[in-house]
Amino acid sequence: PLDYWKSNAARFPVLALIARKYLGIPASSAASERFFSQGALIMSKLRNRLNKSTFEKISCLKSW
Repeated sequence: PLDYWKSNAARFPVLALIARKYLGIPASSAASERFFSQGALIMSKLRNRLNKSTFEKISCLKSW
């Protein structure tokens, strides 16, 4: 995709800038891994009966 936008930058200058900005970001799974690790800490053997909304609220509070 970056090669396409590099060769067509003259035709679509604004889109080429946006593509270069967002397509050049390397993929990472760190955020999702951190979220699931946090979820495992919240949902333990002692807290296995939390309902979905309570779990979501605790997750939001911990991430802020």
